[in-house]
Amino acid sequence: MKKQILIAFLLLCSASLIKAQDIKKSQPDSLIKIIPFGEGKHTSYLYTIGGKLQTREDVLIRLMRYAPSAVEGSKAKTEATWGYVSWGGTGLSLIAATIVYATHNSHVGETVGIVNGQTAFIYQHHSLAGAYILTGIATGFLTSAIINLVNARKHADKALELYNEQYQ
Repeated sequence: MKKQILIAFLLLCSASLIKAQDIKKSQPDSLIKIIPFGEGKHTSYLYTIGGKLQTREDVLIRLMRYAPSAVEGSKAKTEATWGYVSWGGTGLSLIAATIVYATHNSHVGETVGIVNGQTAFIYQHHSLAGAYILTGIATGFLTSAIINLVNARKHADKALELYNEQYQ
């Protein structure tokens, strides 16, 4: 009888040791989930952490606290900044190209004069090279803005992915 009690006791002890090795998450679900809402141009996103709605700033703070996602978040911020600078460069270049074209087209310097004994309009010849160059610059800025904003989105997605990997 003592042998059976001893075996039962050892089995219970080993079962409790196995149960003690089971790791339970002491943290709540900290995954950041993105929920799109709205339709068409009015589409936006909601962020949840542990099933509770969070503001965009709260999510950014959490992403910046975790080192691997902070690196990607910084890259996303830098790319977005350069994207907005490029958008501004596009606008300024287009405005300048429009001004140059408006001041250098053939109708700006037209005068009335006598040609072969008859009155006629005399057009001065202006170079539109400046307008063409500024249009090319605007196109380059536009391309740069698109590339930078796409890269910013990729880095932001990567930052969120790296943050969520630690909880999976």
